Amino acid sequence: MIRSLCAAAFGGLLLLLIAAPASAETKSFNNPMQGPNRLDWCHSWGTGCGAQAATAWCKAQGYPGGATTFAIANDIGASQPTRLISTGAVCDQAYCDGFANITCTRPDPTQVFNNPMQGGNRLDWCHSWGTGCGAQAATAWCKAKGFANGAVDFHIAADIGASTPTRLISTGAVCDQAYCDGFADITCKQ
Repeated sequence: MIRSLCAAAFGGLLLLLIAAPASAETKSFNNPMQGPNRLDWCHSWGTGCGAQAATAWCKAQGYPGGATTFAIANDIGASQPTRLISTGAVCDQAYCDGFANITCTRPDPTQVFNNPMQGGNRLDWCHSWGTGCGAQAATAWCKAKGFANGAVDFHIAADIGASTPTRLISTGAVCDQAYCDGFADITCKQ
């Protein structure tokens, strides 16, 4: 049991390392402002407090990765009114909370995926059987992962189907023959 848990944990860590962006830009903001006021702790009155408000604020500042960390500034409204990001309403009561700090992230616009997977198998080199091979399949896969500009680079893993079955992105069909090709890597771009 412990060996299985260790293997699963190592596999999860390895997957994170393989699919993690090479780098990301982060920036910390102390006492973040919303217009002329401190940013309120909540997105709307009493809802979306903490992460939702922080992420919305980061995105408005040009950090599409949202907030990675944040801390509350309790009961600041009477001395430093807070402003909701959703409506711009101001809270000037002693019980109003704001943010002490927010760290925002902007992911690296390109990301390399080694041995990309599709539905538990390696991604097949072709979009459909024998058509849309290479660029079309890679771009469809990147776009499905949220990369708006698709694939900017990719390499073939030839003849891997017998030992490592591949799966089509279009239909989910599996190819387990020796002649089936997959991707060695795909570079996707935001």
